[in-house]
Amino acid sequence: MHQVIYVSAATQLFSKAELLQLLTLVREKNQRLAVTGMLLYKDGDFIQLLEGEESVVKQVLDKIKVDRRHRYVTVILQNDVESRLFPDWSMGFRDLSDPGLQEIPGFSNFLNASQPSEYALNDPNGCLELLSMFKPNSRGGN
Repeated sequence: MHQVIYVSAATQLFSKAELLQLLTLVREKNQRLAVTGMLLYKDGDFIQLLEGEESVVKQVLDKIKVDRRHRYVTVILQNDVESRLFPDWSMGFRDLSDPGLQEIPGFSNFLNASQPSEYALNDPNGCLELLSMFKPNSRGGN
C-alpha cells in the first residue's frame, strides 16, 4: 500500500457548491481506482492524503499536478504502509474554516501559515497527524 501527502494552493477560491461538486467527482473516481484518503481545505489551500496501489496513487498525483485548479503542488510525504489510514473513505473531507475544529486537542494551525507548503515540508509527520485526526473513530472524525 502506498501513501502520499501533498499540499497545494487553489488557483481561485472554491465556493461550498464547487467543493461539493469536486468531491462528488473525486469520490466516484477514487472508488473505481481503489484509492482512499482525506482532503482538507481552508481558504484556497489543500492538504490531501492519497492511499492505494503505488502506480495508481502516482497517476492520480500526476493528474493533480497538471490540474489547472491547483498550483504549487508540493509532495510532503510519500511512503509504503502496511494498511490504509482511511480504508472506508473514497475521499474524506473537512473544510477547516470551521472554528469548532480548532478546539480539537492537537489541531495544527499550519493552513493558517503564510506559506503552508514550507510549514508542511518542515513537519511532514505533523501533516500526517493532522490528517489522522479526522480518521473514523478518532476524535473529530466522522
